[in-house]
Amino acid sequence: MTRHLIICLLATLLLISLPGRADAQLPELGNPVDTVLSPAEERQIGAEVFERLRARGGVIEDPLLDAYLNDLGIRLMSSSNDTQFAPQMIIVDNPMINAFTVPGGYIAVFSGLMLAAENESELAGVVAHEIAHATQRHIAQMVAAQTGNSMTAVAGFIAGILLGAIDPQLGAAVATAGIAGAAQSAINYTRMHEREADRIAIDTLRRADIDPRGMASFFETLQRRAGADPGRQFEFLRTHPMNSERISAIRDRLAGLSSNRFGASDSQSFRLARARLAALTGRSGLSLDPADETYRQAVAAQRRGRHDQAIDKLRPLYDSNPGNRWYALPLARALNDVGETEAADRILDDLISLYPGDTTLLRVEVDWMLDRGDAETAYETARRAVEARPGDAEAALTLSRAASAADRPREHHEQLGRYFLLKDNLVAAHQELETAYTFTANNPRAQARIESTLQEIERRAGQTDD
Repeated sequence: MTRHLIICLLATLLLISLPGRADAQLPELGNPVDTVLSPAEERQIGAEVFERLRARGGVIEDPLLDAYLNDLGIRLMSSSNDTQFAPQMIIVDNPMINAFTVPGGYIAVFSGLMLAAENESELAGVVAHEIAHATQRHIAQMVAAQTGNSMTAVAGFIAGILLGAIDPQLGAAVATAGIAGAAQSAINYTRMHEREADRIAIDTLRRADIDPRGMASFFETLQRRAGADPGRQFEFLRTHPMNSERISAIRDRLAGLSSNRFGASDSQSFRLARARLAALTGRSGLSLDPADETYRQAVAAQRRGRHDQAIDKLRPLYDSNPGNRWYALPLARALNDVGETEAADRILDDLISLYPGDTTLLRVEVDWMLDRGDAETAYETARRAVEARPGDAEAALTLSRAASAADRPREHHEQLGRYFLLKDNLVAAHQELETAYTFTANNPRAQARIESTLQEIERRAGQTDD
């Protein structure tokens, strides 16, 4: 019996196109979690959902913010006692206060939540909570719990959770279409998950040397603000059921901990990430210290194309902190955009020497080369990086972009396929590598390499009898 139809059902209901398999059979509901959704299938669903989110827009793609959030996620995951994996995190461009976990450790944080957090411990508390949902595989558990419903209803239930987190009307439409009877019983179950995630998150935060009290203070702030203004939409409270008893349980657990081991509550990286995000989303009125407000104004000016104004504000910040990427990269970008390419290159070269192998800097360096019309140099730079770091998904994506600009279609599709494969998106990886294969007529070595990778993907996806 195969289980791969569940991926197709879930992905279809999540507005993702996956190839159907008429010969696949449905798993028996009520078996252990792995019988319903294996970890590999969860990663496939998560990868597909995130790629579709990116394709539809609404995701903030910024090298500095991406690096900050994913570094925080890795720091927390490495401090978890449970099943560890590299979390995949994105920022959804949405002012609502929310975050959600997609199967397989894919975590989305809304821009509204990052801006609402007053310090890093509050943001880290939410991220640690979402990581706990991922490590405990709570969505797969909810699937397994729906023993009295058809697989279509179970798939619809998951679709409703995930789509509702992004668009409440869309999630409600899915629920109305056939899973209303299962929804209420699942709500109580998710409350149990919330309590478990709270407990695990507190332990994770302490091991990461981050003050766990930020999680409690953030939840209390949300509950208080929602109570004072019922008309406000706090999606985090809707998708993460919360009551006074739950917050009291968090406070009781914190009270039993040694206060001298609570760790740090804030960081300069968080403050600059928050200021940068505010500028990129057009948000003002945040409580920022003078230097961070100057940085917000500089990024906002750069976003509006006022590069000279951005340079005037960024240069003093950079001069006092020359190794700080938050200041150096936007300053170099502004200098590059006004034609001061030598000064921009010096700053970037200094950063590369300070942070060798940094994927964010590789992405910026290649983008600049492409902007200047030097596609071949960009391709060679990215190719060397991939050879040095074959497991780096972002480096493969950068090489794919450079290969496309250099009119190398096989390398473009092959590297894009490698990127998807490293991100566990088997369907997209297979599609890109099949396209790459069409450009290998005169290259037997590339044919053999791509054929081997395609066969490996098919084995992983259970598409062959090997």
